[in-house]
Amino acid sequence: MRPTAWLVHHLLEHSAEERPDAPFLIHEGRPHGYAEIDAAANRLARLLRRHGLVRGDRVGLLAHNGVTYVVAWYAILKAGGIAVPLNTAADGATLRGMLADCTARFLVTGRGFERVVTDAVAALPDLDVLVAPAPERIDPLPAHIEGVPLDAADHESSEPLDVALIDLDLAAIIYTSGSTGRPRGATLSHLNIMTNTRSILGYLGLGPDDRVLQVLPFYYVYGKSLLNTHAAVGGTVVIENRFMFPNTALDTLENERCTGLSGVPSTFAILLNRSNFAERRLEHLRYVTQAGGGMSPELTRRLIAALPGRRIFVMYGATEASARLTWLDPDVLPRKIGSIGRPIPNVRVRVLREDGSEVPPGETGELVASGSNIMRGYWNDAEETARVLDEHGYWTGDLGRVDEDGYLWVVGRKKDMIKAGAHRISAKEIEDVILEYPEVHEAAVIGVPHELLGETIRAYVVFRDPPAAAADDPRREELAEFLKRRLPAFKRPERIEVRLDLPKNESGKIMKQVLREQARTTATESPDAPSA
Repeated sequence: MRPTAWLVHHLLEHSAEERPDAPFLIHEGRPHGYAEIDAAANRLARLLRRHGLVRGDRVGLLAHNGVTYVVAWYAILKAGGIAVPLNTAADGATLRGMLADCTARFLVTGRGFERVVTDAVAALPDLDVLVAPAPERIDPLPAHIEGVPLDAADHESSEPLDVALIDLDLAAIIYTSGSTGRPRGATLSHLNIMTNTRSILGYLGLGPDDRVLQVLPFYYVYGKSLLNTHAAVGGTVVIENRFMFPNTALDTLENERCTGLSGVPSTFAILLNRSNFAERRLEHLRYVTQAGGGMSPELTRRLIAALPGRRIFVMYGATEASARLTWLDPDVLPRKIGSIGRPIPNVRVRVLREDGSEVPPGETGELVASGSNIMRGYWNDAEETARVLDEHGYWTGDLGRVDEDGYLWVVGRKKDMIKAGAHRISAKEIEDVILEYPEVHEAAVIGVPHELLGETIRAYVVFRDPPAAAADDPRREELAEFLKRRLPAFKRPERIEVRLDLPKNESGKIMKQVLREQARTTATESPDAPSA
């Protein structure tokens, strides 16, 4: 990364100067060069300024992965705005809640969101300007909101703007996934994102010839880190929005000669269980990165076996950390499967007790991180900010330990610890054992309220070849017998539910909060759901 790249949009600008015709994006087979994307971002930035955007204004961004999203992301930053990437799977009420929470003055959208935007903007008194492909289709558009066609930017100058910004200025408000509760807006400065980008480049070793297959949504902090790291080195982002057809996505990976593939655990579960991934040569693939939740040791072993000679990076992070906190060196992975590795450059991660004292190796505490990549706090939520940020750093909510070699291990989320009688049980530990059963595709374990025990253990599983009627699948009883051999009685699920799929957000994370809500609405236990 160039030493003069202080702000996030400098990454695009510098690569546009040095490699103007090199492809920054490839979407649906069409390349889009750095100079093309930079010029388009300049034009949109000027349009936003022309319609009243001033430094620090929050700008909602709602678009699927594609050229529109990337142009808008960098345009908002160039104009001095604070980008607020929005979940493309959210309903109108959820979008309205996030836009109201950050008092967004602008909203930029891509195609296909007319209905949900109409619902979202119905009651947003702070929203002044809607930039959309066809704002007239937002009907009714409240009278106080100005509708601006997105293609109006075509008439603006492509010369860069001169907006006075420093790296301490906010670049983005990223709303957390809400996989464990209500989404909160993590405030990330240019410094937060840039220092994390430098650290990631420090261990990945990316260069201008690298091409990553982008299947993760750009609004997701992990997905956005792929965009920024490749912009930093003049690399290429190959956008693939058809991962529901995994073999089609793999065709793109091969045809576009991708050197990198990044995903969350469910990404690799799908590739290994429901595609011909392991049978492909993938001759250009150099590395794989995995983050977005712990991947089971069994799935990790299968990934290693499927990709001999490739570098597999297991990583750990959080939205509040601008993406990344730790990484596991691929050379160490075979002997430390299950570990999240060591802190990335310029980050410190410690295992602390509740009083802030550090635990010795082998003892469990909470993972607490500090570094210039850590968010300032949650937007408009001082109470929640004070709960996770203090003089010790950012309290991640993850319980973990450090081994004698200095490698970190996640035991489980604090919210995922199940209190059954006198026992505190890690849901992750049970999930990892379930995923060792060869027929299981994915699993989630939660605690369900119980009058006497406090909580009981419930497991939700999806088998690799899902049956037409999940409730009658005989593999459920076989799995229960397997768990009897592998887990002590107090760690065995009281109930195993077979599903055809598990609820996930668009980035592929399992939404345990949805499972908990579903469990609470279940009035009685079904007698045909065996325990382990």
